[in-house]
This record gives sequence, structure tokens and C-alpha cells, in this order.
Amino acid sequence: MAEEDTQEGNANPVVEEGGATEATTEATPAPGEGNETTSGESSYDGSQSNIDFLLDVPVKLTAELGNCKMTMQELLDLGLGTVVQLDQPANANVDLFVNQKLVARGEVVVAEDNFGIRIKEIVSKP
Repeated sequence: MAEEDTQEGNANPVVEEGGATEATTEATPAPGEGNETTSGESSYDGSQSNIDFLLDVPVKLTAELGNCKMTMQELLDLGLGTVVQLDQPANANVDLFVNQKLVARGEVVVAEDNFGIRIKEIVSKP
């Protein structure tokens, strides 16, 4: 009797034709685990679902046309109509930063009375 009591809590083995055994109990997969379709492919894109929560995070996008150095006196002397000469030629690419990290380069375009940037190069990881 004691032997029967201890075996009741265990999985009951089932013998198949070739003599192989398999457990008859089934474990319920955790959410996101083992969700496979009949074709063997996952029913969700794991990499996509892992970053979905980031899609609503606001980021700061900055386009840098060029830069220059000036003294404090030159800065104070700036007024309406003053032209500030930058260190980039007029046909140079504009650097595009996301949260102060360079991500792309492009050219300035006019789109419906607004400036825009046409992406020409995506900067890859170093």
C-alpha cells in the first residue's frame, strides 16, 4: 500500500509499441513559452514582443547642420539678420542624432513649407 501511495503523485508511464515510454501528465507552458503552431513556427515574433513596450518611449531627434566656435563677445553681438558661418559646406550631409547618439546622415529638403531630412545613410554600430 505504501508503494501505491508514493506512485500516485508521479506521472503514470505509458508503454508504446516499440517499448518506449512517455509520461501521461502534461505541463502547462508559461505565457510566451511553447506557443507553437502546427507548422512548428512560433505563433509570435519573440524579438518583436520583447520590445513592444519601448515603442511609446519618447526620444529626442536632433539634426545638426554644422557648428562653429565663437567668443562670448561674438555671441552677445548676434542680432537679427546676422549670418553665422558653420564649419560644413552647403552640400554636406546633415547628421541625425537620437538622444545624442549619431544614427543617420541625410540631406535637407523642403516638404510643404517645412524643412525635412532625406535619410541617405544609416550609421551602423562600431
